[in-house]
Amino acid sequence: MTTDLIDYQEMKDFARDAQRALDREREEMTERAVRLEAFCKMTDQMKEILEENEDLEEENAKLRSQLEEKKMKFAEMSKLTTGVAKKVAQDDLLKAFRIFLNTSKRKTLSKREAAKVVLMEIFSSAKIALPDDITEMLNHLDDEQPEPKVVNVAGNYNDIHDNKRVMA
Repeated sequence: MTTDLIDYQEMKDFARDAQRALDREREEMTERAVRLEAFCKMTDQMKEILEENEDLEEENAKLRSQLEEKKMKFAEMSKLTTGVAKKVAQDDLLKAFRIFLNTSKRKTLSKREAAKVVLMEIFSSAKIALPDDITEMLNHLDDEQPEPKVVNVAGNYNDIHDNKRVMA
């Protein structure tokens, strides 16, 4: 009977050791399964991130091309705006010069000659293309002009110009 007890005790120890070994292996396999599951989730998330990254890169490329188009349009508009502003400023300047030339016609000859020189220098340094009417006024600004005649008509003094008409 003692042999039966020894065999029985050995079997009990063997079973307990086997159970411990199996429990350890089960725990290791469970830990490994948890790690594998986490790794699978991580790779799934990585795929989603990579797909989202590709979508964002495509959108970024589209936005860059739109930005380039906008930059080109902005550059064109800037050039046009600058041209319009320059044209408006030039038109205002030419208007002021016309007024000055018309006013200068009534000045003395020496003042008209000085004004003509100054205006010619301004136009040449500003590189402004002169319209025909201003060119014509400048060409004749320093011409000799007859003195206006003043006559008394019914008690009022009027200037008579070379056109032989009485101006009121």
